[in-house]
Amino acid sequence: MSAIKTGKFVIVAATMITGLSLVFPASAAIKCWTNNEGVRECGESVPPEFAQQGHEVIKQSGAVEETERAKTPEELAVEKAKADAEAEIKHAEQEKVRQDGILLATFSTVEDIERVRDEQITALDATISVTKTRNSKIQQDLDKRIEAAAAEERAGKTPNEALLKDIESLRRQTENNQQFIEAKHKEQESIRQQYGDKILRFKELKGL
Repeated sequence: MSAIKTGKFVIVAATMITGLSLVFPASAAIKCWTNNEGVRECGESVPPEFAQQGHEVIKQSGAVEETERAKTPEELAVEKAKADAEAEIKHAEQEKVRQDGILLATFSTVEDIERVRDEQITALDATISVTKTRNSKIQQDLDKRIEAAAAEERAGKTPNEALLKDIESLRRQTENNQQFIEAKHKEQESIRQQYGDKILRFKELKGL
């Protein structure tokens, strides 16, 4: 019962095929599997309880095709995670190529990149300046109302509700404006970083 294995195919000795042919119809492929006791069994079909295991299909030519066992959920999960990671890497590489193309199509020199960067930062400077001026005026109004409320308290009076509401509203405005200014400063830093990266990449692509 010797066999010669080549890749996934096995050429079985003619004596084995002859013996099995006496049991199974000539047109049927013979399937062989290993049962729970480790005993090799053969038949026209694999029993349901062994269907998920690997088995062999012996053809009339004597060639044997090996069918791998069904993969476990854990193995399938590992394969999916690997495939997802590879797809993510491929997508990142494609996106990098796309961004490089945009960079080279948009700018001709490093000076072009610096000019656009400076224009964006200058525009934000103007916005910050306007907001600071507005906030300064609001703060002046707030200080006046706070002083008016304090004067009433010194006179033994309770500040009227409208005055207190004005104070609260003006405080919120100054706080919101200050947060806006801080956000614009962070945006400027982000632009500097972003365009710094663009300049470095542009030099790499141009060999500068």
